[in-house]
Amino acid sequence: MNPTSAPEITAAPTVAAPRAPETSATTPAPSAPRWLDRLAAPACAIPILLAIGVALYIVNLGAAPLYTKGEPREAVTIFDIVHGGGVILPLRAGVEIPSKPLLMHWLAAIVSLAAGGVSPWTVRIPSATLAIAGMLATWLYVRRLFDPRAALPAAIILGTSFQYLQAGTGSRVDMTLTFCLTIAFFEFLTVAEEPRRTTLPLYLAVALAVLTKGPIGVALPAIVAIVWLILTRRFALMRRLRLMRGALIVAIIGGGWYLAAALVGGDAFIHKQILSENLYRLIGHHGVNVGHAHPFYYEELALLAGFMPWTPIALLATLQAIRRPRPRDARLGYLFVWFLAVLIFYNLPQSKRGAYLLALYPALAAIVAIFMTDAIADPSALIRCVRPLTLATGGCFVIAGIGALLGLLALFVWPGAMLWTLARFAILLDQLPANLRREVSRWGPLALALPLIVGGVGLWMIRTRATVAKLVFATAAGFVAIALAVNLVVEPAVANTLTLRDFAARATALADGAPVGYIGSLDYDFAFYSGRRVRFVTSLAAPYAYVVCSEDDFRLLGPRMRAEYARVAVSNPTAFDGTSRMLLLRRVASAAAPAPAAPSSPSVAPPPAKPPA
Repeated sequence: MNPTSAPEITAAPTVAAPRAPETSATTPAPSAPRWLDRLAAPACAIPILLAIGVALYIVNLGAAPLYTKGEPREAVTIFDIVHGGGVILPLRAGVEIPSKPLLMHWLAAIVSLAAGGVSPWTVRIPSATLAIAGMLATWLYVRRLFDPRAALPAAIILGTSFQYLQAGTGSRVDMTLTFCLTIAFFEFLTVAEEPRRTTLPLYLAVALAVLTKGPIGVALPAIVAIVWLILTRRFALMRRLRLMRGALIVAIIGGGWYLAAALVGGDAFIHKQILSENLYRLIGHHGVNVGHAHPFYYEELALLAGFMPWTPIALLATLQAIRRPRPRDARLGYLFVWFLAVLIFYNLPQSKRGAYLLALYPALAAIVAIFMTDAIADPSALIRCVRPLTLATGGCFVIAGIGALLGLLALFVWPGAMLWTLARFAILLDQLPANLRREVSRWGPLALALPLIVGGVGLWMIRTRATVAKLVFATAAGFVAIALAVNLVVEPAVANTLTLRDFAARATALADGAPVGYIGSLDYDFAFYSGRRVRFVTSLAAPYAYVVCSEDDFRLLGPRMRAEYARVAVSNPTAFDGTSRMLLLRRVASAAAPAPAAPSSPSVAPPPAKPPA
């Protein structure tokens, strides 16, 4: 059997096992290098993928404290679950209904309970684990349904793409959704091509996708399936899909939680999760700010950036597909339908994020890997393009390596030059160089070795005879070294510079057990690290002894309320331009007489829990 070609489109499959691919009469079957066949074998491929996955997603995962808006927003929900805030509909910091269903939060809560507390590591480990699982799943399905030689490159391309890496190292729901949809998309094709395949994994994956991010977990697999069935005219497959059984599984698992949460949260839950987070994001609504509003072409630009460093190689794969097309193939066509349907779908809403496109990354990685594997075996179609791209990629790695080495030198010899350079990029953080030095000293020789590895890979790419295989695997090696350097040094240093962890500990100590209220918008980072439920200051008739607010919110207060409080502590900046500080304020009147206690209400939570480590 020739693994490089694929089956023709038919009205319905007629045999139980995948049919033998047929070779096009106009496209000769390329012969694979023996080393590629050895790498494709499970004995080599699985350890390679696990090693890359651990290096990218597990190493130093919990070293960086929470500091962005997105991660602490999910972490406070996990904190609430672990500390008795409920399982069906816990509240963010005790006051807000979560924006998404809770599968990722439940997974993180289970890990947190097993670990003895909620921490950056426990809230991130579900995403990291599922990112590695997604790489392995992509390898398995591409090997089973397409080309065994393309399976390893497909999984490596997926795991080393920037957007996928970012989602896999953060406490967000995006990677959990991506994994569930990856299984659902591939399982549908497996059911279509293997008549004896059970549909249970397909519908369980869809149901878990619903439990991760709502109706989109059903909508995307359904759209892709319907479009592909229409294009291939395989309507007889509908009988084997057992749609009623699937609908029942999804309704019980996904719909059951929505029903229970609606009973607990009432109209507020329906408005927040069903209307604002789903319907209004798709069609818009007057007076409702759905966030992430961008023009129609935003997702395409986000894809070009998010798929780096593989975007140029994807263009090579496109050229390979044009010059050496594969025979007409329903399976390969399914990957294109999957890719295009998800891309077009997310162009329609006004609300757009680059992370939304993660659902198409496995399909895109598989497509690129299939055609680049063809090019490895028969490089004649790309012979004039590989050398310039290899030189350009190698040059970028050399520049990155030299730049990192110069940065290390400036950190320890001339810190002022580092601050001046950062200021040219509007990064005005005086403490960042010191935090970078601490992380570099922590890792010692490894911190020096990684830039040398990146530069060495680049230099080798420049000097060696360019081939498609060298381009693909050297790009992966260089990017893994860069990502590891960021995970070990840069990300922890930036996080320790911007986090409110230390400010929260100081504010908690200064308050000495007294309730701390909030003025203005809720800061999830402070809420997480203070370990307290949030009490908003809404009336001067019942003030708190201490309140927390941002500098901007404090300026917006009226003169009377500003006169009620004096600054006790100021946080570090939480934005790269050196702004967005938090303030701890003490009521001036409390110096003469104790401030009255806050009134009890259903929204006021139990006594503060122990702050997270």
